[in-house]
Amino acid sequence: MRKQLLRLVTAPVPLLVALGLLAAPAHAATPAYDSTTRYVAMGDSFSSGLGAPNASLDCGRSPQGYPTLWAQAHGITSFTDVTCGGAVTDDVLAEQVSGLNAQTDVVTITIGGNDAAWGDKVMTCMVSGDAACTDAVDKAVADLPTITAKVDRTYAAIRAAAPNATVYVLGYPLLFEETVDCTAWLVPNQYQRKEINRFGTALNRTLADRASNAGFRFVDAQPFFAGHAVCSSQPWIYPVVNLPAPLHPTADGYRLGYLTALTSATG
Repeated sequence: MRKQLLRLVTAPVPLLVALGLLAAPAHAATPAYDSTTRYVAMGDSFSSGLGAPNASLDCGRSPQGYPTLWAQAHGITSFTDVTCGGAVTDDVLAEQVSGLNAQTDVVTITIGGNDAAWGDKVMTCMVSGDAACTDAVDKAVADLPTITAKVDRTYAAIRAAAPNATVYVLGYPLLFEETVDCTAWLVPNQYQRKEINRFGTALNRTLADRASNAGFRFVDAQPFFAGHAVCSSQPWIYPVVNLPAPLHPTADGYRLGYLTALTSATG
């Protein structure tokens, strides 16, 4: 099962939250997890670890992605990783939900960025200019109800397959710093970066809302990536021109960004 790992640049990744995101704060209010915990990691390349060292060729799963790091930190031995770069909600339903069962204790997932074709918006902004960028983002935001329906079906399937699990839905980091001068090669201009982040913020708000509706916990990754997007002095996200993981977290992004965000919610 090989996915198109570079969707974020052509049709995306796989894909954000502004500081004002209306999501429940990530408090560590759940029971402690330990070696007896049964954990299943699901989702797209932002969960698989594409961009971290030693990522697999089929789905971009890396031992330095946040799921493996979180499992190791809690001594978890019953760990199933069904994440896959390029995954959309239909892939989760067809190929990942089967990894769940009534004994599953914890599920983590990032999904929705590819369904929203986030990478297409980035390329439109870079290639077609400011007006086309705004038009693309406006349309993408207006189309979010379509993403909502797909995400709702996916969350419902996860709950049906793992009725006793605590499910953590992780949001996406904003891809670009907006207010700094950018010396990175081939990046959107400042206006376009703000527009792309506007879409990311709207996407994350949608994911947070649907997670709450499903009884899942939304983990806002953005505050943990703040100051480390593309164009920052210490980026935790790869630039647009980087193979095989353009606009994906680096190893530091998974360890210091995503893992820290998830741990803030789980303990």
